[in-house]
Amino acid sequence: MKFEQAGALALIVGALGGIAVMALHPAGISVHGGGTVHGLDLNLIVHALAIGLAPVLTFGFVAVTRSLGFDRPLPVLALVFYAFGAIAVVLAASMSGLVAPHLIEAYKGASGSEKDMIHQLLHLEFGLNQAFAKVHVAMFSAAILLFALAWSRQGLFGAVIRLAGVLVGTGIFAWLVSGTLTLNVHGMGAVVLVQSIWTILAAIGLLGRKAD
Repeated sequence: MKFEQAGALALIVGALGGIAVMALHPAGISVHGGGTVHGLDLNLIVHALAIGLAPVLTFGFVAVTRSLGFDRPLPVLALVFYAFGAIAVVLAASMSGLVAPHLIEAYKGASGSEKDMIHQLLHLEFGLNQAFAKVHVAMFSAAILLFALAWSRQGLFGAVIRLAGVLVGTGIFAWLVSGTLTLNVHGMGAVVLVQSIWTILAAIGLLGRKAD
């Protein structure tokens, strides 16, 4: 398998996996749990999948950067933005998938002042989750915009990738900074869906590219 083919496959798997994560994502977790799938905690499953997809997508965007040219500043800058965004989404998923369930279990067995302290820690966990999620959305939006601007040649399909990338990158970033984007399951789901569509377009484009 050629590097570009492996990268395109990674992007498609990562994009479809991201859509699956949001489709399966519990509406929220509480002291009553997040649901189970064949005895396994659904909250843990979806966040473990989200964490696992981050390096897969990173590999895919390394392949895109390689094709666009590592000697060109714009695609390399796009890759750096994506890498920081990937770290942020891993941290966000770790907060919801690993830290929150641990605190909830501790909350169940606590009493009095200890319960109040854990409740405050859960508020902190949620705040950190939202902060990391916002960083991820901003960084990935910037990466998509920069990759789109760096995308060269490929005729009409290349123009579609560039135009879609500019619209997705600037549109989602503007939505985020406007303060109207709520990063709950529905808001984040909409963001992931749109970003995943562009990622799949980039994967198809990567298959038809020759390295610059």
